[in-house]
This record gives sequence, structure tokens and C-alpha cells, in this order.
Amino acid sequence: MKKVVWQNKSNGQLCVTIPKNSGFRMGDVVDVEKQKVKTVVYSSVTADLFHYGHLRILQKANELGDFHICGVVTDSAIKAYKEAPIASLKERMAIVSSLRCVDMVIKQDNLNPTENLKRIHREFGKVKIILVYGSNWKKAPGKEYIDKINGEVVQPEFYEKLSTENIIKKIFKRYGGDKK
Repeated sequence: MKKVVWQNKSNGQLCVTIPKNSGFRMGDVVDVEKQKVKTVVYSSVTADLFHYGHLRILQKANELGDFHICGVVTDSAIKAYKEAPIASLKERMAIVSSLRCVDMVIKQDNLNPTENLKRIHREFGKVKIILVYGSNWKKAPGKEYIDKINGEVVQPEFYEKLSTENIIKKIFKRYGGDKK
């Protein structure tokens, strides 16, 4: 049974939800075995104005391994390469963490996910790590580290129709104003 650890907002404790009819009872000890994970998939998103293109790449990433970790890029890291996000980091992380195709959400402090990849590599040991970026990225940040640890970079086809930029252009076209 694969379960996601989540944080209880009222007390900050980490929790795992187990279905009522699973055979577990209150007070049972549950063994969480990271050693059973053979492939960790890492994706990262800004997830601002979350749309179908975001969902597609996260679903594809989830299909590639046993455990899917998604890094949500911080506001300051986003501002380093494009306009500031509309939604806050907390709001964007809440959206991504609610998806069934993502097992764990972590903050990504830099456009390059290498620090998160190093942490995952330390935490999970000798698992294979697959880094996922859309095909629109000519050079996937973190690729050098992935190559160094004999991981893999997978770049699913970018879903152009509903990119954040195209959505914004369509809104401006439909409701007036010019998006330069």
C-alpha cells in the first residue's frame, strides 16, 4: 500500500491516511519502508495559474517510477527568470500536494533543482532518480548531477496549447488590453 505523508495543518504533525477497512487499528505500528522504492521521479513546477499542461507533465512523471516528488519553485527563484507569480508559494504548494499523481511536494529554492536532487539521493540511497522537464527546455537544470549519479532525464512533449503564457495572451485578447 503506497501512502503519502501529509502535514496536519492544525498541529503541524506529519500523517498518513489509511482506509478504514485496511485491517489496521488505532495504535498499530505502521512500517514505512523507503527501501522498497527503486525509482524516484523528480519534477519541478512553478504551478502558477495551474492548468492542464502542468497536470499532464506531473501525471507523466508519476508513471515513470515508484515515488514522485515535485519541487515547487519559490517566488524569489521565479523572479530571477520571469515575472513574479500571481499565487503565493503556499497556495501553489497546496494545489500540487492535492494531486493524486504527486507523492511528495517540496520547496525548490533555485531554478536548478540540484540541491533537492542531492537531498533525495542521500535520503533514498541507491535508488535510480529520474528528472522530468518538458520538451520546451533545451537544457534541463540538474542534468549534470543526474548524469553524475547515473540517473535519467525524461522530457515529455510540452503541451503548448495551455502554457501559462498562452493562457495570459488569450485572456488579454478576449478581454482587452495588449500583452507584450
